[in-house]
Amino acid sequence: MSLKARQKMAWRECGCGEQIKLDLKIPVEQKGTILEVFLTFGRWFPDHYQELGNLIHTAKDKGLQICIEPLASTRTRSQESYYRKWARAFGNHTGNTPDEIHDILLGICYGTEIVETKFGPRKRPLQRSGEQSKSTYSELIDTLIRISAEMDFEVPPPRPPD
Repeated sequence: MSLKARQKMAWRECGCGEQIKLDLKIPVEQKGTILEVFLTFGRWFPDHYQELGNLIHTAKDKGLQICIEPLASTRTRSQESYYRKWARAFGNHTGNTPDEIHDILLGICYGTEIVETKFGPRKRPLQRSGEQSKSTYSELIDTLIRISAEMDFEVPPPRPPD
């Protein structure tokens, strides 16, 4: 990256001051640098090659801005512990293993798809819990509480965070 592009880097704090964000601005005059960035990203993320191609087409007239920041935090440890504890207990009530009840609740909360496998058709949740943020993981917890109540099993509401 050229000195000019490095000089245009801007560090700034985001949110509560714990995260750092980096904005890189590469002016249109530095077409070689823009091309290098896209070629490198294309090698790193081949599944996004078409999107990168669309971006380079736009960047050739306007320049490029790259924003680098930490991933958003996912569910909390207390959310995970609460959900696993009560999903396991609910699974015992319904006669399902912890993995089975987890997949059932994921399907109810986020929807399912039928996938053909060598063992025949299999119903799979559209989303996994590992992909969820704090707020969407709360939806899974709400689904656990609602479905368990419908089946005469009481799951207490989670305690508010300290």
